[in-house]
Amino acid sequence: MLAILLSLLPFSGMMGCWQFFLVCFLSSPFILYRGSLEGHVLSSIFMVDEWSGSLIFLSFWLGALMMMAAKPRISGLCVWGVVICCFLAFSCWSFVWFYVFFELTLVPMAYMIVKWGSQPERVSATFYMFLYTLSGSLPFLIFLVSYYYSSYSSFMGFSWDVASSMGVWGCAVVVVFFVKIPCYPFHLWLTKAHVEAPTAGSMALAGLLLKLGGFGLMRAMGCFGQLSFSLQVFWANVGIWGGVLSSVACLRQIDSKSLVAYSSVGHMSLVQLAILSGTIVGWVGALYMMIAHGLSSSGLFSVLGEFYGKVKSRSLVVYGGLEMVYPGSNLWWCLLIVCSMSCPPSLGFLGEVMMGMSICSIFPFGYVLCFILLFFFGGASMMVLYTSVMHGSFSTALIPSGVGISKCSYLGMFHGVPLIILFFLPAFLSLRALSGVL
Repeated sequence: MLAILLSLLPFSGMMGCWQFFLVCFLSSPFILYRGSLEGHVLSSIFMVDEWSGSLIFLSFWLGALMMMAAKPRISGLCVWGVVICCFLAFSCWSFVWFYVFFELTLVPMAYMIVKWGSQPERVSATFYMFLYTLSGSLPFLIFLVSYYYSSYSSFMGFSWDVASSMGVWGCAVVVVFFVKIPCYPFHLWLTKAHVEAPTAGSMALAGLLLKLGGFGLMRAMGCFGQLSFSLQVFWANVGIWGGVLSSVACLRQIDSKSLVAYSSVGHMSLVQLAILSGTIVGWVGALYMMIAHGLSSSGLFSVLGEFYGKVKSRSLVVYGGLEMVYPGSNLWWCLLIVCSMSCPPSLGFLGEVMMGMSICSIFPFGYVLCFILLFFFGGASMMVLYTSVMHGSFSTALIPSGVGISKCSYLGMFHGVPLIILFFLPAFLSLRALSGVL
């Protein structure tokens, strides 16, 4: 697959970004899903199994939608760079190369924010993103270098006993992924980056970059084993309470993009908790939730970007009554809100049920109560977002001339409909691969 993508690179400018991503999208299933349970080994560095294949498939799907949502002034090379870096990270067999591509995704993302962000605060948002992610990754890099020179191996299959014998390195291995997910209290960079990023950048952040953290945490725990009980309880407490606080913070947001960003922290905190449970049901639910969140949150940001082009504001105070002016967008906006609330029949509902089962089986009843609170406040914030945008009075003076609604409808449809289809096709997400890894 890597050879195919690199061979197509010189022709991507001639064939157009849409055609390039279409070729990648149509060719990926033949490569990703013909492997065995252990995976299809591409080289000594890259291996694509049925587990990572679903996230790679998501990357190319969202890549095409990001090109559709991107403004004409935004270079397709940045979007292409984010997607390819995510593809390489998802398909890496080596932790060293995974770290390289894991951090390399920051380069095109930072360029999009600085180059095409709309506010002067975009520079500080980029600084926060680099500060948090690189600071969290430094201990992991030191651990990789130390282990590489002690055993001359950089692959993902080494034993957790070696890491645990190094003391604090066991915690350093997981902190890097908690920053990327991101988990509370490492989430401050995400909200700033979302607010300042252009629409395509917000879609890439929510749909792809956050999934690198969950994927890396799964790979690390699958190779190294479970954390010690004290560390597991500590990070579980941080994750569940951080998710509740983030969901409550959603209700206090005036900026629509900031509200969706805080809801992402709440959803991904459940993913963290499910992965820490160490159960197959929890891991499958986490995979479902990552894919569901990638589609729903990316869809919300894309539609909000179209609304911003019409209203010229992100404030929920200014929004209102778009249902009467643009009735075509109401259906898809409602579908994305419902999917973001994890209501049936959406893939997020299936993921939350499975994650709830794993939480109930491993953690005390207090965690279950927090899980219910997180679900309640998260749903309430989505209802506030829907009613603030679609209902109420609307000032026609805020509508710029010559703006169509067709692209908004297409973006909502291509994000929302797959969530309904995947609810009835769970085998597409390759459950066998997770059981094989565990």
